[in-house]
Amino acid sequence: MNDQDIYEQLMSHLSKLAMSYAPREDLLPILKESLNPEEAKVILALPNYVIPLQGARISEISKNSDLSLDKLKLMLGNLSERGLIYSCKDEKEGDIKYAINQPGYGFPQTFFWKDEATPHSKNMAKHILKYFNNEVTKEVFAPTPTPFRFVPVDETIEPDIQSVMPYQIMNNIIEKARVIAVSNCSCRVTTKLIGRDCGHPLEVCMKFNELAEYVIQKGFAREISKEEAKKINKWASEAGLVHFVDNIIDNVLQNCNCCGCSCWNLGRIKRRKIPRDEIIATYFIRNTIEDNCIGCGNCIEICPADAVHLVDNIAQVERDWCIGCGVCVSKCPNDAIKIVIRDDLKNKIPENTFEELHQQILENRWK
Repeated sequence: MNDQDIYEQLMSHLSKLAMSYAPREDLLPILKESLNPEEAKVILALPNYVIPLQGARISEISKNSDLSLDKLKLMLGNLSERGLIYSCKDEKEGDIKYAINQPGYGFPQTFFWKDEATPHSKNMAKHILKYFNNEVTKEVFAPTPTPFRFVPVDETIEPDIQSVMPYQIMNNIIEKARVIAVSNCSCRVTTKLIGRDCGHPLEVCMKFNELAEYVIQKGFAREISKEEAKKINKWASEAGLVHFVDNIIDNVLQNCNCCGCSCWNLGRIKRRKIPRDEIIATYFIRNTIEDNCIGCGNCIEICPADAVHLVDNIAQVERDWCIGCGVCVSKCPNDAIKIVIRDDLKNKIPENTFEELHQQILENRWK
């Protein structure tokens, strides 16, 4: 088998994951410039019909490799240190497990989390932006069920909703976390590397529990307290950034704080390239209290989805594009905005756990 065949085979292998890589010619340079042929063979030995962060022991991986156990262990460790595969320690058995980085959970984030302007990271930025066009983004990030959801600014959710839906409150997600890390926004780092710095804050994306442990161990992020996490949450909201998290109730593993300028999901909604409900679960929506609206335009200026417009001097919402994020509420001088549950989703709730969500995604992709 020649080298080209190895990378073609790897591309096919990666397409069978729960959060799968869309097989395109534009993916090949990313693989070739990150992995030599021997390393590509090692990743081919990793299980691919799996959910994100589901690791395998070396004894299992070795069944698919002709390398000695010592050589395989050495190469897996090297790939892990470079952030090209995920690794974790099995708490019961004490050994290390390895897994392929899946989109949204290490790919392509590990190229950019450190905010390093190296020749390799700059080159990866160009390749990644070319690869993740609208078609590929939809194919990768819009499976069933939807893997991510928007979360409104905490203060905009009424107390009665908070009491029955605590999983929709960022501070509650933070409070339940066992370990928390904060990283740079890989989307904004990517665009900055190609000269399109939007100026929004970088170090605002949080990881929780096992994902936090991984990024801390590899130096991609720093560990923070719950108090600092809550400050970052508030700071991000005040900067007009939008919270999104895993579309689950328990054991949320990540929170990104997105802008419409650079981020893969919100940017496409803002530019009307991919319908909102196809790419991110959106449980809330904005209502304008028209009798209170003075037509100041503050909410129009800050809306990250460009979903608000003045009509007869009253702020009107494009209900098919509003993401219910609530960042507009603090800018309203006259209490004319209310964030409410969407009527069509009143009986819809996220999946219970990360494992259940991604097992459904895996089965629905390949049933």
